[in-house]
Amino acid sequence: MTLSALIRKRNAGNLATAIPAISATQPKGEAATVARIATVAVANPEEAKTAPMTASEEMAILAWLQSIGETDPATIAEVIGQCQRDADARDYYTGRAAAELPKPDPFPDDRRTCDQCANLIARRCQAAKRGEIVASRNYEPIRDLPRRCEGYAPGADDPDRRPGRECWPGLIQKGGKSG
Repeated sequence: MTLSALIRKRNAGNLATAIPAISATQPKGEAATVARIATVAVANPEEAKTAPMTASEEMAILAWLQSIGETDPATIAEVIGQCQRDADARDYYTGRAAAELPKPDPFPDDRRTCDQCANLIARRCQAAKRGEIVASRNYEPIRDLPRRCEGYAPGADDPDRRPGRECWPGLIQKGGKSG
C-alpha cells in the first residue's frame, strides 16, 4: 500500500453525534429531570484539540518516511501536517516508526559480565585465583555487572576472541604489573 493510500485511509472517518442518555431506573411516565438525563457528546476527531506533536515524534515520523523511501516534499509535509492536527494519525505514524525502524543499542559499549567470562567457574574468578588480577584469591564477583577486566577470557559465545588485556590495555598501568 502506498503512503498516499495510507493517508486517504486515515482520513475516512465517521462523524459522531450527540445522544441523550436516560437513566434506566427512571419510572415510566415520570417527567425526566436534569439529574436523570445526561447528554453524551462525541467530538468530530478532525476538530478535536490535541496536544502538540513533540520534536521526538516528528523526528521518528521523518526517519520512518525516509526508511520507506519517501522523498516527495509535498507528501512529507502532508503527513507531518496531518500528525500535527490529528492525534490518531500521529499515533498511527509513530506506531509504524516504532515497529519498523531499527532499534539502536540502548547502551553501546564494550563491557562484559563475569557470566560471559570463561574464567568464572562455580561463582569464583579463576583469574583472581591464579593471581592475574588484583583481587582476593577467593574472589566471587557480581556476575551480571558489566565491566572491563584485564583477566577477562572470552566465553564460547563471544564473537570477540581477544582477552581482557588486549580489549582494554588501559587497565594495566605502565611501569606496574597486573599479576
